[in-house]
Amino acid sequence: MEQMKKIFFFWLVISMSTSCDIGTEICEKGKAAKLYYTPDCATINGHIILEGGNKTYVFQHEIDEQFQGTGIDVCVQYEIEPEPIPLTAECTQADVITIIHLKER
Repeated sequence: MEQMKKIFFFWLVISMSTSCDIGTEICEKGKAAKLYYTPDCATINGHIILEGGNKTYVFQHEIDEQFQGTGIDVCVQYEIEPEPIPLTAECTQADVITIIHLKER
């Protein structure tokens, strides 16, 4: 009976540590962010806010329809645009990116 308790305890510890590891890997590729699609703004189509550092980036290209909403939790891969179209004052001011890959979290 004592041996059965040890086996159960060992199994419990292993299963808990495994579930914690899985939960921390939110985005294997890219960064966790909130996406806001705002095509009404003159020079951008939306922006993302990275989790943790609260860094904001804007994008000027179209994205897939499933991401055309506000406050969507995503994993995003992007590149900073070296020569973006100039932003107008009424839009969010931030570095312009090109989104390479989006995945809903």
